[in-house]
Amino acid sequence: MTRFITTTWLLMARALREARRQPANDLGNAFIPLFFYAVTVGAVGGVAREAFGVDDYKGFQLPVALLQSAAGIAGGAGLALTQDIQSGYFEKLMLTSTPRFAIVLGRMLADAVKAFGLSILIIAMALAVGSGFETGPVGMLVLLAGTAAFALAYSGIGVAIALKTGSPQAAQAGFLIFFPLLFLAPTFAPIEVFATWLEVIARANPVTYLIEGQRSLITAGWEPAALAKGAAAIAGIAALTFTLTGLALRGRSR
Repeated sequence: MTRFITTTWLLMARALREARRQPANDLGNAFIPLFFYAVTVGAVGGVAREAFGVDDYKGFQLPVALLQSAAGIAGGAGLALTQDIQSGYFEKLMLTSTPRFAIVLGRMLADAVKAFGLSILIIAMALAVGSGFETGPVGMLVLLAGTAAFALAYSGIGVAIALKTGSPQAAQAGFLIFFPLLFLAPTFAPIEVFATWLEVIARANPVTYLIEGQRSLITAGWEPAALAKGAAAIAGIAALTFTLTGLALRGRSR
């Protein structure tokens, strides 16, 4: 167990050093969500109260920007892993006594750390333009932790694809999976105003509960039921993606 933790830590540190050498890659994962945040708030914020009873639309949209940024960062784990595979570094690690899952977990944890850092920037920008935050500093820490946990869970999709295919193009496609899920959730309006067919889809979508759990911290206050559903959604995504990653890793080890 000690060797697993140490190896994971060292490989996470390596991945973070790589990110520091190419900061533009991760800054784009903050710029794009903030761009959509500004456009959406600018277009809808003025009518949100009358249209669907949302007073703080800046806070209402903040979780969308955070999750979009985290998914973008998490999508980079698979791409970086394909570079290790193509360079032969991954195979060299596999030939050592390095614990197998630590090889991929270190990179996935690095994405969680990066998501945590960029989330601080996004929250600061939202507060600067007038977003409220009902649960205060403690709620912000919970929000940051939840976003980082989601990034860790979601990174498993790209990593599994990378291990299975070794293709950078295929690994990048893992990020695209998040967009349909995001737009089939209560992204721009509360779920109560959805058409019946869309509400049915949204209630089956785990991203709905991620957004609503995070949104409760910002616009409503402490709501244990919403937070529990959000945590369960992250756990469910992690169970799926970690299983896929483990199976793909086993297949590449043969």
